[in-house]
Amino acid sequence: MKLYIDEHLPPILATMLQERGIDCLTTQTAGNLGQSDETQLTFSTMKGRVLLTFNCKDFLVLVQRWTLLKQSHGGLILSKQRPASELLSQILHLNHRHNQENLTNHVLWLQNYKDSPIP
Repeated sequence: MKLYIDEHLPPILATMLQERGIDCLTTQTAGNLGQSDETQLTFSTMKGRVLLTFNCKDFLVLVQRWTLLKQSHGGLILSKQRPASELLSQILHLNHRHNQENLTNHVLWLQNYKDSPIP
């Protein structure tokens, strides 16, 4: 799974994920700070990355609109604001469970991965 991390998440999270072998790109690194939600989702889709964001409400509306237009997206992971260490744990669980899956057009809630065991 390749991640694209929205600008509102703590930048240290990308470093923590990369240290654990997770391919992730931040909006800062991509030069996309301040771009619209639609631009962010388009970018992540074009790069084959799943977008991770705290902006649940706006991205759900955007994905619903894209679905009605039959426009695909690279996948979306939605999360409540949490400390980086908690996000890291949940992302690692999610990655373990879905690493080999194509998440195109999937919307996942990160909170659903807090209790999943990692072997």
